[in-house]
Amino acid sequence: MPEWVGALIAFVYGAAVGSFLNVCIFRLPNDESIIQPPSHCPKCNTRLKWSDLVPLFSFLFLRGKCRYCGEPISWRYFAVESATGLLFSAIWLRYGLSIDFFIFAAFSAALVVAFVTDLEHFIIPDQVSVAGIVLGIARDAAHWAAGDLKPFTVSFFGGDRSFPVPPSIAGILVCGGIFYLIAFLGYFAFMPRDPADRENYEGALGGGDIKLAAAVGSVLGVGPALGSFFIAVILGTLIGCTVAGVRSLRSRKELPWRTEIPFGPYMVVGALAVILLRPELGRLWAAWVKFVVH
Repeated sequence: MPEWVGALIAFVYGAAVGSFLNVCIFRLPNDESIIQPPSHCPKCNTRLKWSDLVPLFSFLFLRGKCRYCGEPISWRYFAVESATGLLFSAIWLRYGLSIDFFIFAAFSAALVVAFVTDLEHFIIPDQVSVAGIVLGIARDAAHWAAGDLKPFTVSFFGGDRSFPVPPSIAGILVCGGIFYLIAFLGYFAFMPRDPADRENYEGALGGGDIKLAAAVGSVLGVGPALGSFFIAVILGTLIGCTVAGVRSLRSRKELPWRTEIPFGPYMVVGALAVILLRPELGRLWAAWVKFVVH
């Protein structure tokens, strides 16, 4: 099968998955079932027909409005379906028909949910992190069955004996543990001095970020996951400084500006960057280290 045909099929399948992800994004933050009731317009509660649910095309055909009440439909629905389709297609082009394609495609779908819900509601649903952890373990199991699993080796106190550990388990423990330690220390480091402000203080890093870190570690393994966190920190620093500058400028003009940006979306971008560009990022890092050393 030509590569472009596989990429096109992956895009169509991804867009269909993206349609389901929109249901998850809308319902999970509200603790609603993603199965019942069936898809309906959130404004008029009319149950949608199959012709209203064709990924991408229904939104364009209806011109972004509900067929029944005429209320606008958020462009987020079209964006999520398009983004998921493009991610599935890109992962296909990188990995082809393989174990990693199915695992990474499924994980990228979960990451899309994490990205949008954290950006809109400051929530990363536990279902996303649990799915990632399960996918990481499933990836190890599939590679073990195929005979090409590369275990993570652990040696104690520099001894000669080393112990093989499944990459997913090592990733969960190391990455989840690092983020838990950061959250623990950050809670006390950034605690407000005013007792009145402590009532709503939840710490510098949320529990959702810790669980998502464990999920990323489970799927990617320790080394690649740590690399994705490094990318997330760099992005967070650059965008944070930009937002701070814009906030300062707009505050002088007394214009409102959202300054709270959760860390989850940066983690998602970092993880997707490693999934799609791991060899290129490795070469870039090696070139940077060589430049710094010499």
